[in-house]
Amino acid sequence: MEELAERYLSQALSVWGLDVEYVRAEGDTMYLPGPDGGQRPVVDFVGGFGSLFFGHNHPELVAHATALLAAGTPSHAQLSRRTEAQRVAAALNTVTDRELSAGEPYEVVFANSGAEAVEAAVKHSELARVFRLGALSAELEAHAREVREAVAAAGADRPLALAPEAAELAGPGADADAVLAEAARHNAEALSRAPEFFALEGGFHGKLVGSLQLTHNPTFRLPFAALGARARFVPAGEPEEALKYVAAEQPYALDVLLRDGAVRVLRRPVPFVAGFVVEPVQGEGGIRELTAEQAARITEVCRALECPLIVDEIQSGAGRTGSFFASAGIGLTGDYYTLAKSVGGGLAKTSLLLVRRSGYVKEFELLHSSTYAKDSFSCAITEKVLEMLERDGGAAYRQAAERGARLRSALEEVLAEFGDVVHAVRGRGLLVGFEFSDQSAAESPVIRNYARSGFFGFAVAGFLLRRHGLRLMPTGSAPHTLRIQPSYAIGDEAIGRLADGLRDVCTLLRNQDALRLVHALTGVDTPAPREDVRDFRTGRPGGATAPDPALRVAYVAELDTPDALRRFDPSLAGLDDATLRAFVARSAPVRALAPLPPVRSAGVAGDVEVTVFPLLVEEAPGAGAGTLPGDVAAQVGAARAAGHPVVVVSPRLLRLTGAPVRDGSMPGPAGFALPGGFGTDGDPALLPVELAEALAGTAPAV
Repeated sequence: MEELAERYLSQALSVWGLDVEYVRAEGDTMYLPGPDGGQRPVVDFVGGFGSLFFGHNHPELVAHATALLAAGTPSHAQLSRRTEAQRVAAALNTVTDRELSAGEPYEVVFANSGAEAVEAAVKHSELARVFRLGALSAELEAHAREVREAVAAAGADRPLALAPEAAELAGPGADADAVLAEAARHNAEALSRAPEFFALEGGFHGKLVGSLQLTHNPTFRLPFAALGARARFVPAGEPEEALKYVAAEQPYALDVLLRDGAVRVLRRPVPFVAGFVVEPVQGEGGIRELTAEQAARITEVCRALECPLIVDEIQSGAGRTGSFFASAGIGLTGDYYTLAKSVGGGLAKTSLLLVRRSGYVKEFELLHSSTYAKDSFSCAITEKVLEMLERDGGAAYRQAAERGARLRSALEEVLAEFGDVVHAVRGRGLLVGFEFSDQSAAESPVIRNYARSGFFGFAVAGFLLRRHGLRLMPTGSAPHTLRIQPSYAIGDEAIGRLADGLRDVCTLLRNQDALRLVHALTGVDTPAPREDVRDFRTGRPGGATAPDPALRVAYVAELDTPDALRRFDPSLAGLDDATLRAFVARSAPVRALAPLPPVRSAGVAGDVEVTVFPLLVEEAPGAGAGTLPGDVAAQVGAARAAGHPVVVVSPRLLRLTGAPVRDGSMPGPAGFALPGGFGTDGDPALLPVELAEALAGTAPAV
């Protein structure tokens, strides 16, 4: 069957060894098809990206859902009373009273996903700002009307006196009518200033039109920068940058009014900041917690800006950090809260926006709606989740804190053992990040390439899945960080398996041995040719730099044979041809590799530095080779962006893309060897003719 549902994502999953299909799940275990019709268990530390606090298919939640369906619960009963929704709102306010001490209730708006809850927060905060603008406009108009009435009452013979600022606004010889006209022109522009939001660097708030603009990662955001709300990003440790920006950008309306018989003009600040959005623990940003001191400073900034503080608890809330709200642990009290993921119990797609009553705009309920939001089934599931969390004096919270401490301790033991390749362990409760040291200068070309391409975490995840039966994923904006979010019932044995699997990865990284990593990602079922880890360190980091050469040349070349791959990364020498061909075939969706370390030769006019930009290409490209022209063009673009004035494409790649190739030959400079995989092993290699011509100054840049 041809794949038509997110086909390209499916192809990318094969590159990372993640192209598997799970057939069953319970608790912290998922099952893959096994031999002879059986099932193979996998320990799930992804936890539905944080949506499975109670694990997969918790029996009590499944029984409740089954009973709801059996009873014929009417999910679709829009514009009617929803008792389940009212009970959810009441239960949530019991929690907010206990954990946040807000001093007032929160109104609850229902949605379907975390990103939609953020969209609702964006819309509500903008509506509140629009109402503030309306009140300011009404006040300006009332004062202007008083001035017009005073002008009419005074008559043309007795013009009203103008205060100095009013006379300056309208110009020499102007009267009150001219002042009013100029103020109206100015105010029309000032009051139409587009709203802006503040968000933290590293934050993630969704990928819908509005929420995406609050997400810091430029890879996700910039292609859609022209859409949605405008956001400014500030460091968590420097929230006062928001005040500096507003001080420089603050628009003012001109208020024309009568004071002591004269027409005066006062400047009134126009509210243009709609909200400040923060996560108490950044999930996609690498599992980074706000400190209590940072939380206090952000709160003060919001007070100074008179804008709502929107706390995104979509991933950190509903018990994951050992309390219902992660923000409660750092003294952060929001005006808005967004919740999703675990509040649906892993069965319902639902989310919630909580708005402090003093800032709630009741008209929002008529301007914002959703067909599926607040349905009885989802609300009833959320009600059951809240009951289970609050039961026995919050035993589930305590268990999450205890299991999180055990998990953190096991990971910190790995950090202590492998401090050379593990950078940090972060997080709270069952929201933990395990960060590897940056491998973008790794000696192993394979490991270095995964790091530089941003796929390091996915490659590690594929290895852990295939070799250790562990399911993990990296964070979206910190590819060297694995996020770990199991259920509150995760056992010691599973935690021990995780620690052992991570030790295996760390050993491969420490020794720069990529063989078992590559073997696991090929999809080949045969055992790896060796289980021992060998030391391939040379003491020469792959990212070493040297003084600028006279000329920088890029060579876009194919990496297309098993022998070339073995020379490319010597640790792969033990893999047979079939396995390496399988690796190349599965890598087709991501052919472009990170550039190799540059090598130098004496050219015609001084030192010439050559950097190879490799492409993985099958020896006999099949139907998938149709994408090669785009891959070659992308590598050429990457080479140019890296500052290479001369870019040469190998003859074979040109032939594969259908471009003409000139005949002829020219010997390369004596003693010049291309990096491993592109030269002759053991002897200096002669350069391909196009590259030799480039070095001799006779070939044009691509």
